[in-house]
Amino acid sequence: MGSAENMMNYVEMRAESMMNSVMGKLKEKDMGSAENMMNYVVEKLKELLLMLENFGAYVLDKVDEVFPPETREEKLRHWLGVIAPYLIAGVALLMLFWCCRRCGCRGNGIVTMMKVPHRAGIGIVKMMKAPGRNFWMPRNAFESNPSSYFRNLRAKKI
Repeated sequence: MGSAENMMNYVEMRAESMMNSVMGKLKEKDMGSAENMMNYVVEKLKELLLMLENFGAYVLDKVDEVFPPETREEKLRHWLGVIAPYLIAGVALLMLFWCCRRCGCRGNGIVTMMKVPHRAGIGIVKMMKAPGRNFWMPRNAFESNPSSYFRNLRAKKI
């Protein structure tokens, strides 16, 4: 990892040097023509692209070092097996978060989601824009207890 850190330090130093050089040119009183300045900027952009290309080649070399082509498939299958449970749990948590955010309530997201058949693909429910909020909600959930809805709307948000 030491060589990767050295490479990152080199990239940071080079980028900082280029930025300082450009700023120095801009601060000069006699900047010359706009065409000269554009040529200078284009030249610095070419240097940056060359540096990024070298960094990309360095990263690819490190990948080949860590995962040699002969054993790459075995190692990737192994790591996929190790990562799979965490990946599945992460996707499930993201879906849960998305469902709770979609219904717009605090803490009741799962309960509301279970009550509303359209979310499960069972049927169609009449929807309405929630008063005072920027989301859609089932009309029957609002009509069944509007006072509770407005009480929750005015409650202090934690």
